[in-house]
Amino acid sequence: MCACWYKSNVHAGQEESACTCLHGCRMFTCDAGGDLNKVTHIYQYTDVEQRESTRAVAATNSQWQAFIDASRPHVAKQESRIMLEATGVYKALGLDGAAAYKSPHQTLPNKPVYEFRQYQLRPGYGSVPKLLAAFEQGLPGKVAADKEGQLVAFAYSDVGVLNQVVELWRYPSAAACIR
Repeated sequence: MCACWYKSNVHAGQEESACTCLHGCRMFTCDAGGDLNKVTHIYQYTDVEQRESTRAVAATNSQWQAFIDASRPHVAKQESRIMLEATGVYKALGLDGAAAYKSPHQTLPNKPVYEFRQYQLRPGYGSVPKLLAAFEQGLPGKVAADKEGQLVAFAYSDVGVLNQVVELWRYPSAAACIR
């Protein structure tokens, strides 16, 4: 799955190079639970225009083309969706959004774990806003109770499979994730 995240606001001086797909991509795999043998790429863009221009530059980049050529034989299925940040959730938590998240220094021997939660909601125009409103009310209590988990991203689908809401949390270790 490739999910594109659009930032709700861009801070001055934080523009990334045109090849964020080569250098700013976040890549995840699953080794327990969920879909195994799946790689998830997450790219973050300020808007549709930045996505289009980044992809155009990447199409001419030899490193990106080498990656595509090397990975294509291993791909059995590919999905793409465009997600929008749930700004109300970030506001309720006093956070700036996924673009502001900085992964903390990791203390060895622990290995950080990212938990990806995905919700497929019932069809209809009201399901996403209702779930987001519930999260805006409930997440501050969860975050206060869970000192180890950090919200990395919270978004909902805009293009692709609709009525999906996703959360991405970072934990310092697998043990911290299941506590």
